[in-house]
Amino acid sequence: MAKKTEAVKKAIKKISTEEVRGLTIYPPKHPKVKKLQEETEIHGDKVWFSSYFIMDWLDAHPLAPRTKVLEIGSGWGLLGMYCAKNFKAKVLATDADSNVFPLLELHSKVNDINLKTKTIRYEEIKQSTLSKHELVLGADICFWDELVDPLHELIKNALSAGVKQIIIADPGRSPFLRLARRCRKLYKASLRQAKVKTPKKHEGYLLIIDNNG
Repeated sequence: MAKKTEAVKKAIKKISTEEVRGLTIYPPKHPKVKKLQEETEIHGDKVWFSSYFIMDWLDAHPLAPRTKVLEIGSGWGLLGMYCAKNFKAKVLATDADSNVFPLLELHSKVNDINLKTKTIRYEEIKQSTLSKHELVLGADICFWDELVDPLHELIKNALSAGVKQIIIADPGRSPFLRLARRCRKLYKASLRQAKVKTPKKHEGYLLIIDNNG
């Protein structure tokens, strides 16, 4: 009986919400998440850990209140929500897959945070949109070789539009490192190692590009 009770407790723990960095997060196995995935055939299936690299960086380098933030490849949007909650940032969350937004809305409601959203690919984001933002953030967004050129196009356009800083985080995949090498040659960019201990131990990198203009 004791073993059965313990098994039930573990099962409940797996599907209950989590509190991470002050945000309430639904785990992938939560019934509400699974229901939305079944209804929309959504591709984003979790919060990617590289988001926490950027959150910790922003803790050490706080944003000015009401900073205008563009989150690219937002998925569930927790990174943008973190900026909105902790720094009162004005956030536009973008993703090429509109199917991620029902899960973003689910997390917006449980965290009582509103984000603007837009379905768009990296290279399609116009300078008129980029010029309205001071900071561009993206986590786990450069995982295929085919994404290097579109992301570089976005970075080039963002700098030209006057975006002050771009931060992209990744565990260290080869496409991301290719993008980082290119940016370090062409712009004022640095590649920094990053570590998080919660919710689990992970290591990776931050590509930080500052605008000289």
